[in-house]
Amino acid sequence: MTLQPKRPLPPTIVQTNKEEIVCHHCESNKFVKKRKSKQGHQIYICKSCGRHFTHNPDKTDFVINPETEYKKDVWDCRNLGISPGVGKYNYRLTFLNISQPWLMEAAKRYIKFTLSTLSFSSGSEKLLAIKRLSRFLADSYPNISPPELDRSVIIDFLAHFAGTKLSISTRCHTIGGIRGFLEMSYQNEWLEVSRYLIRDEDFPKIPKSLPRYIPEDVMQQLNAHLEHLPEPVMRMVLVLQECGMRISELLHLKPDCLLQDKAGDWFMRYYQFKMKKEITIPISREIVQVIQEQLRYIKENLNIKFEYVFSSNEGGGWKVDFKPAPEVMSREAFSRYLNKLAESHNICDASGNQWHFLPHQFRHTVGTRMINNGVPQHIIQRYLGHESPNMTAVYAHIHDQTMKEEIAKYQGKIINISGQVVEPINIEADIADLQWFKKNIHAQALPNGSCALPSISQGCPHSNACLTCTHFRTTSEYLAEHKQQLLQTNQIIQKAEANGWVRQVEMNQKVKTNLENIISTLEADSNDG
Repeated sequence: MTLQPKRPLPPTIVQTNKEEIVCHHCESNKFVKKRKSKQGHQIYICKSCGRHFTHNPDKTDFVINPETEYKKDVWDCRNLGISPGVGKYNYRLTFLNISQPWLMEAAKRYIKFTLSTLSFSSGSEKLLAIKRLSRFLADSYPNISPPELDRSVIIDFLAHFAGTKLSISTRCHTIGGIRGFLEMSYQNEWLEVSRYLIRDEDFPKIPKSLPRYIPEDVMQQLNAHLEHLPEPVMRMVLVLQECGMRISELLHLKPDCLLQDKAGDWFMRYYQFKMKKEITIPISREIVQVIQEQLRYIKENLNIKFEYVFSSNEGGGWKVDFKPAPEVMSREAFSRYLNKLAESHNICDASGNQWHFLPHQFRHTVGTRMINNGVPQHIIQRYLGHESPNMTAVYAHIHDQTMKEEIAKYQGKIINISGQVVEPINIEADIADLQWFKKNIHAQALPNGSCALPSISQGCPHSNACLTCTHFRTTSEYLAEHKQQLLQTNQIIQKAEANGWVRQVEMNQKVKTNLENIISTLEADSNDG
């Protein structure tokens, strides 16, 4: 009797021990191999639930134990309980490249402090600066001790560093990182070094450059073709256009980000990884609707709980057929969507060159628009979450000639169509300047006041309806215009009554009542002053 050979399993189906590889979504051990990720990890598609997942043994092989981790020469931020941020595969800090034992010990203390106040990427950047100093000392001063690290050694380092091919910006970051390290080492007695080893004049002069903002004509082209983007990506663009967030902040936006005050106005709260802090900013009702739509979209399309507002596309890439996956989208994927749109619809700058979109350009664009609208820099600093005025001052170089006089300082009271003074109402914390922002900066200028609807709105659908609209705002500087308009309105009402135009009478009677309330309040305010 001849034995028939057993039929082999299809070569593409992988069946393995459940303890080794399982689907992260349904824990099935039946899946198919797909491509490999950029980091070299195998990507699978589950045969049970149809979702993609990546098997990375290092991803779960960690225990949060900071005390033990800080004693090592290579730190894993996951063992420290620290998020690596958007660059989630770069999670290690290594001190092995620092050849001087005394420098390594001080560097560990400094980076440990840095991670307690700043982001993981900031810690990585400062550690790189110390490594550059270590390499120089190893080559030029191999037997140097901390007390011998004086000003003459620093001058030699600066001269050596100036001859490298690194950009001026990189050199400034490195010198700044070393200065912070040496100053902290002196203050905390980590090293026997002198103060002020690095001084302000040691930094190379940075050429003044304009922020990388998106020109208005390019922005108009982008908005004209937004409907060709997948809905989630389109919503991401709308949020960035108004809020000026960093892409990492948008990608990690939480579902509970929306807040509302007693006046019914909306705010958004989000976490800034770079500064390790939460900030709250006023937002328009349109953006509220955008976020609420996205939350409904996630709820309807993902049958598991997802901790963020925006997700990646299943299988990655930039395909228009968007199927949400319970993972955070990469910044590279977001950029690909916009640049594929620019390529397919020929989105160009004024010179006819195709525009290349970068996520951070939206943040610069928001700052640029605020400066051009006369927003005081301290408000922009608060809105964008800058730590110092210097970070905000870069936007002031753009169009100084368009700077207006300080807006609210001389306007006095701001009132609505009923003659009621619009006062700020705090929410959860003291954010009076953000209420000021809500009241003034989002407003669009009108001949007799301003509209509280933000500029992202697509325009009012009603012709000349401001004096019956709750979004209308005005101040005493428009008092003469309101009196003239009241006179004209009375004439219109008389003519409408004479001709029996009932609808015209009703409409203009509302305008007359509101004008009388406005004038009464503004005149009382002027008399009080």
